[in-house]
Amino acid sequence: MKKIERFVVSAYQTNCYVLYQDQEALIVDPGARAERMIASIDEKQASVSGIVLTHGHLDHIGAVDDLAAHYGCPVYISEADMPLLTNPRLNESAGGREIIIKTKPRAIPYGKASIGSFNVEFIDAPGHTAGCVMMLWDENLFAGDVLFKGSIGRTDLATGSNSQMVNTLNEIKKMSVDYQVFPGHGDATTLFEEFAHNPYLN
Repeated sequence: MKKIERFVVSAYQTNCYVLYQDQEALIVDPGARAERMIASIDEKQASVSGIVLTHGHLDHIGAVDDLAAHYGCPVYISEADMPLLTNPRLNESAGGREIIIKTKPRAIPYGKASIGSFNVEFIDAPGHTAGCVMMLWDENLFAGDVLFKGSIGRTDLATGSNSQMVNTLNEIKKMSVDYQVFPGHGDATTLFEEFAHNPYLN
């Protein structure tokens, strides 16, 4: 059985997703409240195959160390965004509760990959940060802060690039499958709905 569970966490109202396939789980963008995810995963008696980070901003990484320590699972992030995990200025936590991730990450393998029993595809999608990625699981597109319902991620933060975002959006426009889009913030949508209503994709 496959299932997607969403947790809305932190003051940023960030979407964290836990994907289930039989008795395995894959965590995407755990920004905070590790205890909520642990309670839900453990109730289902699922093992955790890994943690995937679409990028390295504070609201997507805050619970990484607690979850990685609890489950002893690997953490995946793009090589370009690895510096954000240990640099509060780059991950936007400087001046507040600074976040420095101690878990050593693994580089995301672009293209088709397997994490435990999960067959996924990682798509290079820079713009919001230099190392932003999107992840496909079946016909589900986990877009991080690249694509929101009717909008896109900002490009004026550290390592962001408007020109790279434009290139990423042009690649999204070429997609021909009506993926279910699970964004980093806000409600899910579908890709064709985005084509119809998102001004950045028209």
